[in-house]
Amino acid sequence: MSLRDLVYFPIIFNLVSMITVGALYAFSPEHFVNQELLNTVLYLEVFIIEWSIGYIVIRKLGINGVKRLIIPKKKLRWLPSILVCVSLNLLFTIYMVLALVFGRIQPWGDLNFFQIFFFIVLTPLTAGFVEELIWRGYFVEKLLAMNKSEWKAVVYSSVSFAFIHGVILVDKLIVTFLFGIIAGLYYVKERNLPVLIVSHVILDVIAFSLSVYRPV
Repeated sequence: MSLRDLVYFPIIFNLVSMITVGALYAFSPEHFVNQELLNTVLYLEVFIIEWSIGYIVIRKLGINGVKRLIIPKKKLRWLPSILVCVSLNLLFTIYMVLALVFGRIQPWGDLNFFQIFFFIVLTPLTAGFVEELIWRGYFVEKLLAMNKSEWKAVVYSSVSFAFIHGVILVDKLIVTFLFGIIAGLYYVKERNLPVLIVSHVILDVIAFSLSVYRPV
């Protein structure tokens, strides 16, 4: 791995998203304005990209390499683990509520059962596993192996992580960057990826639920 991979992955995410939106607008403009359909198409595309990139990384690492990343390297310490879970979920929940209140993120309309299952179950499980495996486990470990300091490893991976979530909403970029910093610092100190995976899954379930059920 080189530093280019930190750049290539966000470029792939954003390029495919722009192509998807452009194609939907060009070939089906009547559906482009349908917020629910647009979100479903975009997140389905993200779902496919994440598993595709995840597959590439897993192939590079091999099953044993993936196991080495996932199996905690230090004994679980409950206080830091609880603190990182609470911090990440609090950060993103507050952001989601404020973004919905001030119209930064549009609430979704009625979704069918399959869409709800996709957004609240499949998408969080995918993001929690794939994103933490790659941006906290794979990238951080590789950067450390390249003799980068812990701070540089965390910052570089956090910048890349932020940009896979899009470039349009600056506030979302900042929040996801902070997410990466908090998660990255926990990882380099505790070397416990499962805690971050579980925290990330919970966070996404809450975030998507807020959009779907519109409590504000």
